[in-house]
Amino acid sequence: MNRMMQCVTGLALVCAAGLSSAASAQEQVRLGAFKYWSAFTTESPQGKICWAATAPVDADYSGGERGDVFLLVSVYPATGVDSEVSLISGYEYDETRTVQAKVGSNTFSLFAASDGAWLETRAEEKQLVAAMRKGLKASVTGYAAGGGRSTDNFSLLGFTAAYNAAKAACK
Repeated sequence: MNRMMQCVTGLALVCAAGLSSAASAQEQVRLGAFKYWSAFTTESPQGKICWAATAPVDADYSGGERGDVFLLVSVYPATGVDSEVSLISGYEYDETRTVQAKVGSNTFSLFAASDGAWLETRAEEKQLVAAMRKGLKASVTGYAAGGGRSTDNFSLLGFTAAYNAAKAACK
């Protein structure tokens, strides 16, 4: 599965996670809640997909209306991906600007596409996941296509347990 297809699949999974319909509830399984994080799994045509997700504990957005916001770390065992970090912003990003994520003293630049943001390389993903395992808070700043700026703060309490549950479910 190529990088863009994984990004699109991740977006679809997050959208499905936010839906309350009986159909979407049958397609995904919640593995558990771990403080501020939850872990999920689903089957796709490409195989099993698992992910850990959370919503912000604090959000500041200077734009107009905004949808749901999620920070995720996904596992795609069929393609060997075990730590794809992504963000769903709840608005259309200005794709000419980078999204900045900060955990402790570490800062990461993510590329924006539609309402999602991802890191460029697998090495960066592993570095961000390592920082998230050690940190208490992740702060993400992005810019809307129509103007406006967001700063979302995510608690990392429960991240390691949710991530480990997702990885274990996708072995």
